[in-house]
Amino acid sequence: CNESDFPVSIAKGKAPVDGIDGKITFLSEQNDEIDIDDKRSFRDIKRIPSIEVNEKIAYITDPIDGDFGYDIFGKKLPYRKARPVKMRAGKNVVYNETDKAFYSEIKGKLSVTGNRINVHNVYEVNEDLSMKTGNISFVGSIIIRGNVPTGYRVEAEGDIHVYGLVEASYLKAGGNITISEGVAGLKKAEIIAGGDINIGYMNQATVEAGQNIIVNNSIIHSECVAKKHIYCHSGSIIGGTCSAGVTIEAKEVGNKMDTKTEISIGVNKAEFDLETQLESAKRTLMSEITKLKKLGDGLKKKAAIGEGLTSRERILLLKQKNSLHVTKDKLAKIEQKIDSLNVNLGDEEKARLIVTRALYPNVELRFGKYQRTTDSIYKYTQVYIEDGEIEIKPL
Repeated sequence: CNESDFPVSIAKGKAPVDGIDGKITFLSEQNDEIDIDDKRSFRDIKRIPSIEVNEKIAYITDPIDGDFGYDIFGKKLPYRKARPVKMRAGKNVVYNETDKAFYSEIKGKLSVTGNRINVHNVYEVNEDLSMKTGNISFVGSIIIRGNVPTGYRVEAEGDIHVYGLVEASYLKAGGNITISEGVAGLKKAEIIAGGDINIGYMNQATVEAGQNIIVNNSIIHSECVAKKHIYCHSGSIIGGTCSAGVTIEAKEVGNKMDTKTEISIGVNKAEFDLETQLESAKRTLMSEITKLKKLGDGLKKKAAIGEGLTSRERILLLKQKNSLHVTKDKLAKIEQKIDSLNVNLGDEEKARLIVTRALYPNVELRFGKYQRTTDSIYKYTQVYIEDGEIEIKPL
C-alpha cells in the first residue's frame, strides 16, 4: 500500500434515521394581549381570542417514519419511532379526516385542555373585575362570579350573569342580563340588553331592555326602558323615569315624601322628551327659513326691476344665501333625528300600570299622548286609558 490508498475502509456501518413526530399547527390566535394602539382605556389590558362558526382552528401534520441503521457487523440498529399527534376534538369542535383539520361548531373561546381542543361559548371570571381581568368583550356569554366595580365595560353577544354588585359601569348583551345583587349606579351605570334584564335592586342607573325588566326589590332614581314589561313586584319605584310598552307592575310607586316619579306606558319617555325638543327646534328653523326666504326674495326683486343693489345689499344677499343653506342643512339633520326615534313602545289603549299597595302623589303618568299627575294616595289600584282619559281604578 502507498499513501494514496488511505484512508482504507475496513468495516462500514450506517446510523439509524429517527422518525419525525407528527405535529399540530394552530391557525387561530391564542394570544390575549392587547396592542397598545388598540386600547380604548387603561382597563383594556387583555382580549378574549374568539373563534367563528366553521372556522379552521388547527391541522395535523402526519409523522414521518424513520429508518434502521446497522453496525460494522451488519447488526440492525433501531431508530426512534415517530409519534403521532394525540389531539382530539372536544366540546363544540369537529375533526375532518380529509384535510386532518379541526373546525369549530360555534362562536366562542378556544381552549386546549390536555389532548382535547374545545370551544366554549361561555367565558367565566371567578372573581371581581380588576386590573387583572380588565374590561371584557366576548362573542358568547359571560359569567362573573364577583362584582363589577366602577369604570369597567362588559360586552357579550350572548348573555351576561353577574353574581355580585354592579357599580358605575357599562354592561351590554345581545341576550339577557342578570345581576344577582343589584346596581349601585351613581348616575353613571348603563345596562343594555336585547332580551330581559333581571336585577336584585336598582339605584341611579340607566337600564334598557329589548324585552322585560324584572327587579326583585326597588327601583330608585333610575331611567328604565323596556319594550314589553317592567316588574317590581316586591319593591317600590321611587324617582326617575320608567317606560314600558305594555305594563308596569310594582308594590308602590312614588313615596310618602311625594318624590317626583315619572311613569310612561306605551311611550318611551326619554325619546318623547327628545322628540318634543327636536320638534321645537324644527319649528324655530322653519321660521328662520321663512324669514330668510322673504329677505332674499325682496333683494332679488329689487335687483330685477333695474334699481340695482348697493354693495351693502349685495353682501347681505350673499349672507342670506349662505344662512339659508346652513339652516336648511340643520333642518334636514333634525328631521332625520326625529325619523330615527322610537317614541312609541306599544299601544297605549292596552297599557296598564298595576300597583298592589300604594300609588303616591306627584307621580306623572303618561299613556302615549295622555298625561296625568296624581294628587293623592291610591291604594291597590290600576291605571289605564278609557274613553281618552287616564283612569285610576281599584284592582
